[in-house]
Amino acid sequence: MSINTTPILYLNLGGEMLYILRQRLKAQRIDVEKSIQVLDDVTLALLDPKTLSLIFEKTPLMGISSIRSILERVVLCSIMKLDGNSMNKLFELMYTMVKYQLTVATGPREVVLITLNHTDAMRDMVSDENAHQCVSLVHQMIVDLYSNLTYEEIWKVRNECLDVLKSINVRMTILLRLGLQNENATFNVGKQTYNERYDKQEAKIAHLKLTDVNCDKYTFGSFNLFGDRITLLGRNIYSPTYGNIPKPCLKRNSRQVLVDSRQLLKTDSGCKAELGMLALQLGTEETTYERPFSLNLYISDENMNSHTDQNHKELKANEEEIQIENNASIDKEYKNELENLCDLQDESTNIKQSMDLLKLLDEV
Repeated sequence: MSINTTPILYLNLGGEMLYILRQRLKAQRIDVEKSIQVLDDVTLALLDPKTLSLIFEKTPLMGISSIRSILERVVLCSIMKLDGNSMNKLFELMYTMVKYQLTVATGPREVVLITLNHTDAMRDMVSDENAHQCVSLVHQMIVDLYSNLTYEEIWKVRNECLDVLKSINVRMTILLRLGLQNENATFNVGKQTYNERYDKQEAKIAHLKLTDVNCDKYTFGSFNLFGDRITLLGRNIYSPTYGNIPKPCLKRNSRQVLVDSRQLLKTDSGCKAELGMLALQLGTEETTYERPFSLNLYISDENMNSHTDQNHKELKANEEEIQIENNASIDKEYKNELENLCDLQDESTNIKQSMDLLKLLDEV
């Protein structure tokens, strides 16, 4: 079993989670400023330095139940309220999309590029400067780790992820509509903007590292921080612009990202079909009074308190389950950087925890 599988599974699932949450915030017409705050909170929790230290430890693949428990804690870190049924629907969508992406990936290099597409989207979604620093650090950790593995080792990581997700057989409306999935939940290869043809070259390059192959003449996508990934896999499939290949982005500051985020969240033209489809997937078009997928930004009652207490107990039990013997740590330089970011976040977290989050959002 590979010791480099957990980061791929965790970061790709986390990226898909953010895509879905952003669409739900838009569909429910949540205030733009509050939506940005929610995405910032969730992204910061997803890339929390202490969590990343655990995820990037050189240990065998963490159990899917343990990864889910971490991601559940992440999604509940803000002011969203999801019941058990809603949480299950959310994870079904996440699992299915990651399974689809890894299934149709054309080679090991694309597996890494899929992950970088997700981290690129995280950077574009948030305005918090700490989150930007975390994304940049995670990007470098991904490149340093996987670019020095062989093609065979990365393909093994991909296959291990698919083994974990093999029991997931969910039909997604958007995949069916795009012709990327069949009624029996199997996947089809769509329009390819990227193709490594690894199946035809495996015998020749399997034992080579990614850095040993000159990809300039093959146009196999960039690993640079703001490079062109070329592949569509890993991009936001719920976006009306999905399928368009963007030009390589330039570095932007937090203010520019905030403006862009506001414009994206305010834009409705061209999104109706996507939002309607996602609403059907998540069950929000049912005629019953109970909304199966709810992001309630204002309810704070006894039920909420009891629900939260139950979540804390479950998460505490899950946290005890995922404690792994620290027999191999990540590179000291990265660990120091993570600890520095953690100190910065702890200071801001202490301030935030002393305030009522609802009041904070009202002030915004």
